[in-house]
Amino acid sequence: MENKDNQWNKLYENYINKEFKNWDEYFKTKMKLKKKFLNQVLKYYDGKKPVLECGAGTGKFSAYLSSKGVKAYAMDLEQAMVEQAKELSKHVSPENEVNIFQGDIRNIPFENKFFSVTHSSGVMEHYSDDEIISIINEQLRVSDVCVFSVPTPYFEKKMLGNERFMKRNKWRKIINKSNAEIIKETGYHYKTFFKRFIDICKKPKRIFKPIALYVFVLKEKEEK
Repeated sequence: MENKDNQWNKLYENYINKEFKNWDEYFKTKMKLKKKFLNQVLKYYDGKKPVLECGAGTGKFSAYLSSKGVKAYAMDLEQAMVEQAKELSKHVSPENEVNIFQGDIRNIPFENKFFSVTHSSGVMEHYSDDEIISIINEQLRVSDVCVFSVPTPYFEKKMLGNERFMKRNKWRKIINKSNAEIIKETGYHYKTFFKRFIDICKKPKRIFKPIALYVFVLKEKEEK
């Protein structure tokens, strides 16, 4: 059976080669769709303590944030992804490279509240309820705020096949079992308005299609 390292490598290689000619094209197109998520990270970045991307993959979010002057760190479990992220960081933000390292998001090797924000996109849905709770608690141990996005049940495709497309209330129940409280919820589509318009023309019933991705912003519960 093919290991997950190779699965992730092929996933990103196929994704980039099929949809985009190069990373510059990616940042001109797809990254615009991530603004609702990235704006939440920027909103809670205090300008002093760095931010950490957990489960960074190719590190595209960290590279983007770094290009905007953010002091960015990124971690991923797979060394192959770490190497790809380093190359992307050099290309996108050569004057302010991301600090990228291999590590497990369930055991982040930093002291308490080292970061202003921890963030992830397309990560949490690959874990069990108990693991998600543990990951949230660990992220909030090392940061003031945790921001993450996950696919809704209306997301149109699975990438690895083990994603859990859960409703908003299910995510709220999991979060409530952790040491976190929700300070903001939002969501967004992963397609441009033009592509959504084309979809509607093909299938008019989709005109009121719900959002494809949830965004949760968390902080630690205050002790009573």
